[in-house]
Amino acid sequence: MVLAVEIVIVAAVVFAVAALAVGRFDRLRPAPPDSASVGLPTGMVTAGDISRTRFAMALRGYRMAEVDAVLLRLAEELAWRDDELARRDDELVRLATFARAEAEPPSTDQPVVRLDEPQT
Repeated sequence: MVLAVEIVIVAAVVFAVAALAVGRFDRLRPAPPDSASVGLPTGMVTAGDISRTRFAMALRGYRMAEVDAVLLRLAEELAWRDDELARRDDELVRLATFARAEAEPPSTDQPVVRLDEPQT
């Protein structure tokens, strides 16, 4: 009789440990169903590509909130970089246009008077 009670106690302990190990008594909400992984495209990566990136999920394989926070920050950094590069490109085009306008010879409608030549 004592042996049967010991067996029941050991079985209950093993069941409790196994249930805790697989999350049966877990207080976390269940993980959403696994969906297809969406990776980064080949070539240049944009902020939108980062926002659309999804990882394949394993049984509590990573902290989703941390990965999402990192991806959000990376998307913001890339968006800032893209805006800054576009602003710099616009400034370079504006400066090049300004420099080209100053370097153009005067129009031929009016006679050019050279100061080093004698006037007649």
